[in-house]
Amino acid sequence: MISLGIDIGGTGCKCVAFSDDGTQLAVDYEEYPLAAGMVNLPPEVLASSVFRVIRDCANKLENKKEIAVITVSSFGESFVAVDDKGCALDDILLYFGNAESAAFDELVRCVGAEKFMEICRILPDASYSLAKMLYTNKKAPGKVWKFLFIAGFICYRLTGRTATDVSLACRTLLYDVKKACWSRELLEASGISENQLPEIVQPGTLLGNLLPEIAEEVGLEEDVKVVIGTHDQIVNALGAGVKELGDAVDTSGTCECITPLFPQIPDTLDFQRDNFACVPYLEGKGYVTYAYNISAGSVVRWCRDALGMHLKEEGKSVYAVLNETAPCEPTGLMVLPFLQGMGGTPDVDPRATGLIAGLTTQTRLPDIYRAILEGITFEMRYNMERLSKGDVHIKRLLACGGGARSPVWLQIKADILGCEIIPVKREETGAMGSAILGFAAVMGISPWTLAPRFWQYAEPIRPNPVHQSVYNDRYELYKQLRAFYKEI
Repeated sequence: MISLGIDIGGTGCKCVAFSDDGTQLAVDYEEYPLAAGMVNLPPEVLASSVFRVIRDCANKLENKKEIAVITVSSFGESFVAVDDKGCALDDILLYFGNAESAAFDELVRCVGAEKFMEICRILPDASYSLAKMLYTNKKAPGKVWKFLFIAGFICYRLTGRTATDVSLACRTLLYDVKKACWSRELLEASGISENQLPEIVQPGTLLGNLLPEIAEEVGLEEDVKVVIGTHDQIVNALGAGVKELGDAVDTSGTCECITPLFPQIPDTLDFQRDNFACVPYLEGKGYVTYAYNISAGSVVRWCRDALGMHLKEEGKSVYAVLNETAPCEPTGLMVLPFLQGMGGTPDVDPRATGLIAGLTTQTRLPDIYRAILEGITFEMRYNMERLSKGDVHIKRLLACGGGARSPVWLQIKADILGCEIIPVKREETGAMGSAILGFAAVMGISPWTLAPRFWQYAEPIRPNPVHQSVYNDRYELYKQLRAFYKEI
C-alpha cells in the first residue's frame, strides 16, 4: 500500500510517496510559477501545481496502482473564497501578509482583545484569516459561498466536499478552542455566517474518493481516498516524533519554529499576550504552540550571499566551508538576528533591525557565521524562557530542516538551550506526517501505531558543560542588549 503526503507551502508544494513500512519511494516538488513581483497566489496556480506534483510523483513509482490514499496538509491563515459554483472569487492572500483594515481594528476594539484571546487562544492580529475575510467580503466581485482554508480548498477540488481540520480553524480568529466549534459570538460580531465556513473535522479525516475528472487529470484510480491533514507544523511534529508531553520539534528553515507538546491551556492570558497560540494536538494528546522567529535561516542565507560567496569551492557549498572553518569555541560577538524585523514570538516589531556587536580587526567571516548561529539560538532560548512562564517545558528537542544538517549549529543549540538535541534523519517530515495520517485513516488505526515505523534519528547531541557555562553568561547579555535595542 502507498500513501501520498502533500505538503503545501507559501512558495511551492510537495508530494512524497511512502510505503506502509515507512520507506520513502518518490518525491516531487514544484515552486509556484508566479510572475516576478506577484505577492498573492492565484487559486488555479495553486491547484494546478498540486495536481502536477501528485501526477509526477505517482509516475515515478513502479506500480502507482498501489496508491491508496492522498493526504493534504498546508500552511495556515490563508484561504480561497469561492462562490456557490465553487469558483474562486479572488487570489489567495498569503499567511505572511496582513489585511489590515479599519473594519478589523474596529471589530477588535468592540469585542475586546481579551475576549478574542479567551475564545481563540491567540492574540488578535491582522495576519490571521479573519482580517482577510472581512477584506474579501467587502472587495470580492460576488457573494462568498465558502471560505476554504488551503488544505481544505485542495481537498474540495479533489473530492467536492468542504471541510477544514481543527488546527487550521485555530488560525482564523473564529474558532472557540475550549468549546471545539466555531464561535457564535465572534461570528455574530464579525458578520461572517457559519454557513460560509467549512465543516470542522479532526486531522486525518477521510473525506471521500477522487472525483472522476480529477482522477483522470492526475492519472490515478477513482477509488483513491482523500484525507484532510492538518497545519504544516502539526504534521511536521508527527513526522519528527513529537508524542510525549515535553517533546518538541525544532524546524530550522527560512524561519525557525519550535513546536512543543504540553498538557493543558495555561491559566492566564499572558501566554497569548506573548503571541503563543494553543492548538489541540492529534487524538487529544494535549496542545501545541508555535514559538518562532521569522529571521533565522534567512539570516544565515544573508551571511552566505552577502559575505561568503567567494568561499564556494568545486563540489562543496558555501555552508559546508563555513561549517568546516567556524571556530569551535563560543565567539566574543553578539548578534541580534532581526534582519527582517522582530517577528513571530514573543514580540512583533517590524521596525527592528539586526545588529552585530563586538567586531575587531581580528574578526573573520567564520566568526561572524558562528555568531549568527549563536544569536538565532539565543532568540529561541528567549522563547523557551517565556514559554516556561506558561508552564510549557521542553525535555526533548527533535531537530529537522536545513539547520539540522549543520553539526556546528546543532552543538550550539545543545549548549545554549541546555538540552539534548536529537537530529531527525528523515528530511520530508511534513509530507511524511501527512502520509502517516493517510495510512491511519484507510487502515482504521491510530497514527501512533504506525508512526514508529517512519521515525529515524541520528546520534543525540548533548551540551558541552564548559560552553554551556559561557553561553549562560552571554545569554544574560543578549537579553540586556535585546531589551535596550527594542527601546531605541
